[in-house]
Amino acid sequence: MAVSTIAAAAPARNSLIERAHKRASGGAYRIAIMAVLGSFLILAGGASRPDEIQQVVVRLAAVAAIVATLWPLQFGRLRAHRKWVAGVGAAYALMLAQLIPLPPGLWAQMPGHAIYAEIAETAGAVGWRPLSLTPDLTVNALHALLPATAAGLAALHLESHQRLRVMRWLVAGACVGAILGLVQLGAGGDTLHFFRQSSSDSAVGLFANRNHQAAFLACALTLTGALAGVRLHHGGGRRTVLVSLAVAALLLLSLLATGSRMALLLGPIGLVGAIWCLRASGGWAGPISARTRAAAVLATIALLAAAALSASRFGIFDRLAQTDAAAESRVAMLDPLFETARAFMPWGSGFGSFDSVYRRFEPDALLSTIYMNQAHNEPLQLAIEGGIPALILLGLFLCWWAGSAIGIVRSRLSPERRTMAIAAIMVTFMLMASSLVDYPLRTPLLGAVYAFSCVQMMRAVAARRRFAPADACPERG
Repeated sequence: MAVSTIAAAAPARNSLIERAHKRASGGAYRIAIMAVLGSFLILAGGASRPDEIQQVVVRLAAVAAIVATLWPLQFGRLRAHRKWVAGVGAAYALMLAQLIPLPPGLWAQMPGHAIYAEIAETAGAVGWRPLSLTPDLTVNALHALLPATAAGLAALHLESHQRLRVMRWLVAGACVGAILGLVQLGAGGDTLHFFRQSSSDSAVGLFANRNHQAAFLACALTLTGALAGVRLHHGGGRRTVLVSLAVAALLLLSLLATGSRMALLLGPIGLVGAIWCLRASGGWAGPISARTRAAAVLATIALLAAAALSASRFGIFDRLAQTDAAAESRVAMLDPLFETARAFMPWGSGFGSFDSVYRRFEPDALLSTIYMNQAHNEPLQLAIEGGIPALILLGLFLCWWAGSAIGIVRSRLSPERRTMAIAAIMVTFMLMASSLVDYPLRTPLLGAVYAFSCVQMMRAVAARRRFAPADACPERG
């Protein structure tokens, strides 16, 4: 009887598995994963500090998104992009390797560890220790990869039209952050700020740091141009132009309201990216009347004039003329940063350990009330914390990015896919450029935006190899 019961239950189990596979392959299921994950990132993913309670919420949502994306264990997309998956796996493996306990003698001989070994011996605390000098913060750095991993993995399973929808959500989130930033600026203090540690009296929007708000809004400017171009290519008219200009005006106004020097750097790049996307889409020369084009040109001129007045109103030009102690400190930090990196070469001090190890090399002349929790230069911080292995991974990624960007620009992709890919190039470029003087990718939201854009580039490169004639639309890959 038991055998017959099992035999009878087998078809039911097979049916459940088949339904699960069918559901997982459905577009609604995949886009729902990204929608839920994106909601958590927008509402709670704007801080980089590990002691913000929102980090727990975002990381749990990321784990749930990863599980939901992989279930029921369909690895077709991952196998198709196994080199990319291997690169992400290597980053995780490097962090895990720093947590492997080493014998006391070997640990003491690791570059830069001798002084800490002496302290441990004096304190009677000699024992097996991981390479990382701050293993708890290395574990935190490992967990910090989860939101970007979840976003990239979810985006990898989306089709082209679904990723276009995600871009709309990002622009909508940026508009919400822009309005919130203007309200914050008007209210003053820490009113409506989401995080404990935040830039007071600043339009930080959904973030804890006004520079990160500026980076997000600049990326949204480019995405706005891309979305307008795609819409115009598919027959959008005057309404598309006017709505896009209104969104751009809001983003630009809030960008200037941040009072951030980063806004002056990334804002023009974001606008250039928007124009490039419009040109790439073919919508610029689409079915728009000459009157509408003239109105758009006049509206753009008015927008730039309003931006100049806003920059004066929010004190942007005054900030350029003033001496910024923090900026000067970051320039003066370069020599001690290189010294710190040399001390721990070739294996690094451990991810997350910068704040602890840099104090040993910080000269007395730089001591002040300014708290440098990060190096504000990601390549240098990677060299300090991850050593040569981290720099090798960074170099391989930059080679991939540059080769992919050049290939996309030179390729004959369909207008929609080309526009989306160029937007991804500009977004990743802006975030990498700002990472030379800041740390935007350490916030879960911007890290996820970066991962999503990298997947956008990756899928465009894959499509380039099998691209059909230009009149074949729309794409589903």
